[in-house]
Amino acid sequence: MNGPGYLAVAIQPGPQTDDKAFHEWYNEEHGPLRLRLPYITSGDRYTAADGQKPEWSAVYDVTDLSELNKRLYTRLREERSTREKNVMSTFESLDRKIYRTVAEKGSVGDAPAPVTIAVSMRVNEADLPEFNKWYDEEHVPMLSKIPGWLRTRRFEMVVGGLKGMAPTGQVECLAVHDYAEQNGIDGPEHKAAQDTPWRAKIMEKVSDKERRQWKHHLRFDALEEPPSTVVTTDGAEIRYQLEGNPSDPVIVFVNSILTNLHIWDDVARALQTTGINGKTYRTLRYNSRGYVQQAARSNPTRFDLLADDLEYLLQRLRIPKVHAVVGVSMGGVTSINFSIRHADMLEKFVACDCNVAASPANNTAWGERINLAKSEGMDKLAEVTTKRWFTEPNHDKPNFSKVLAMVQQASIAGFEQNAGALCNYDLKSHLPNIKTPGLLVAGEGDGKLPEVMQNFGIPNTSFKSIPNAGHLPMLENHEAFMDALAGFL
Repeated sequence: MNGPGYLAVAIQPGPQTDDKAFHEWYNEEHGPLRLRLPYITSGDRYTAADGQKPEWSAVYDVTDLSELNKRLYTRLREERSTREKNVMSTFESLDRKIYRTVAEKGSVGDAPAPVTIAVSMRVNEADLPEFNKWYDEEHVPMLSKIPGWLRTRRFEMVVGGLKGMAPTGQVECLAVHDYAEQNGIDGPEHKAAQDTPWRAKIMEKVSDKERRQWKHHLRFDALEEPPSTVVTTDGAEIRYQLEGNPSDPVIVFVNSILTNLHIWDDVARALQTTGINGKTYRTLRYNSRGYVQQAARSNPTRFDLLADDLEYLLQRLRIPKVHAVVGVSMGGVTSINFSIRHADMLEKFVACDCNVAASPANNTAWGERINLAKSEGMDKLAEVTTKRWFTEPNHDKPNFSKVLAMVQQASIAGFEQNAGALCNYDLKSHLPNIKTPGLLVAGEGDGKLPEVMQNFGIPNTSFKSIPNAGHLPMLENHEAFMDALAGFL
């Protein structure tokens, strides 16, 4: 499946489908997400103009059908938002078909066709040359004489819908005829095109013919994204900073819960300028979902979703593989899980101050922290959290104040979602199968984590303890942290 083609989806809403929710979802989420992809050049919704069912269709022009097999596209269907799941569960039917382009004559310009007639026919492979010859030499030239005719495109099915593909030895052919709003459909020119000896001969060889007439409803716009931000399939906004020499290897940094990408400012700056042993790096930092409030349609935050968010960000930035993924706390779990789920996208991982599974004691603690934030506000949570993360001698340092402000500004709802991830994960069964070389790092003052992390049992990993540091060692002992990275990266 490659080359240009056509994606057509026909939908029949069911008795439980809310009309307003259906159109809002399609117009604001489903279609715009697809138009954001560079290989989907146009997308339009049509409503039935022939009294038949399904009553709605959406069609997309695709420059290269092979892209529809790649993860950047398939995740749209594999990682649906909660809104999409809810709306689609009410449909009576959804019929999705993919076609490759065979021929095209005429033009609609930049605007969508106001009226479309779609005719599908199954033809024996042996009869296909004559079928195509009739279409090209007689039928389309006669259709082009109909007042208001704009364009005819012909396709062959490559992915079947509810009826499946044509039987072995047959091909399902689709012709899409575009017309202006004022047209001569069913007029004398149209009837003449349908009443010729050659057409009659062809129709004797055709099986399972279907004709639908559609009226244009809406043209999709691509989903708008804020600057330096990608919006995931389920509506989470991921703000990022990609800096450094474009020819340098890329190192990704993943933040902890309640913080943002700026906890890595000093580390990123050092890698971009001084580098390691004279080698500089390009750095990608981003805010994991949950630091800011997510869309109502976003799925519950879990570590598989967090790892796949990074996969999506790299795909959108067209970075096929990075030198390393470095994460701390929640970001450390993400870096380990990324090496589990997407091992072909990184060469190394660094996991700092994290665990590999939730525990009842930690789950209780997260529940208490959520209650504290809700009852006394984020300022109180920020004070308690930042004091816990930093060793006491550093409570008066600028980085303490920097993190305190980050936590104060974090979203309570996002915090609760991320705490849900930290209460619902267990990577232990996957650890023995990790092939990616890893470095485990912990601040010496981060409770029992230094001891716990040395017993993870991940192959090809080493451990480094950072003195005079707690839960965010890069902010308390920058030099020692950079030395640890240098020895590994």
